[in-house]
Amino acid sequence: MVNFQEARVIIEGEYALAGTLTIPEGSGPFPAVLLVAGSGEVDRDGNSSKGKLFPNMYKDLAEFISNLGFITLRVDKRGVGESGGVFLETGMVDLVDDVISSISFLENHPQVEKILLLGHSEGCILITAANARRAVDGLIFLSGAAESIEDALTRQRQLVIEEILNMKGLKGKLARFLKLGQKIESQAQKLTDKIMNSNDAVIKYQFQRINGKWFREHFSYDLFDDLKKVTCPSLAITGSKDVQATPEKVYELPKLVNGPGEAHIIRNMDHLLKEVLVEIPVTQVVKAYKKNQNKPLHPELKKVLSEWLTRIY
Repeated sequence: MVNFQEARVIIEGEYALAGTLTIPEGSGPFPAVLLVAGSGEVDRDGNSSKGKLFPNMYKDLAEFISNLGFITLRVDKRGVGESGGVFLETGMVDLVDDVISSISFLENHPQVEKILLLGHSEGCILITAANARRAVDGLIFLSGAAESIEDALTRQRQLVIEEILNMKGLKGKLARFLKLGQKIESQAQKLTDKIMNSNDAVIKYQFQRINGKWFREHFSYDLFDDLKKVTCPSLAITGSKDVQATPEKVYELPKLVNGPGEAHIIRNMDHLLKEVLVEIPVTQVVKAYKKNQNKPLHPELKKVLSEWLTRIY
């Protein structure tokens, strides 16, 4: 195991972004891995104080990867934690710009020799877009490979509808009688129409403030066109118990990229990279995340990551 040192850093971009840099002991230079977070108000460690969810998966990933001899950088998203900006007004393009700023920071660091991007969930999309603008030396897709936000949301909605309609007893009968599945789809379409017909960064819908800019830019983005531009080595991993991303999509990634690709489904791993041994109803997923948040990273995930990183780099 390699020891490492940790330092707080500031990434200069449209807004100052606060991050944590880990550097292995030794003379270097070292390959560096930039961790790119998934959707929501999650900080550099993968935690959401607003959602009272503290799984620490990005901190655990960074420390694990640095112990393999890699520099890591993880950053508070724009408008989250110690970073500047307003989260609710931050679009997908803004997030990609911030990834590019972090790449520039690493390019200018004297101890960095290669740069890899590791995206989790939405981060898989962001690293694809960033690589198309600034080609890097490797890409790691966790819990979200080869799947757009729109496709992921559609699948999540379908899982919710299936669970509701398949409920037993009076609740199930009532759900089917009231045609709740059709109503959920109808509401989703109304929201999409409102978002796409607006130019506002933030829109109001059913007493909620929604980041319309973020949705519009994701819905307009051609993920699969940018995946064709990937020529560096890539690794895609999703858990079999993931209800937010489609596990089987990982096998599409090696077919879509133009560099060497590898794909794995980790048995009994959820969206937050933890080991779970029971089925997780999508309607109870937040409760399950909180129950499992103190678990370590899935051991098989660590094994696959370690083998690939040390073999390729």
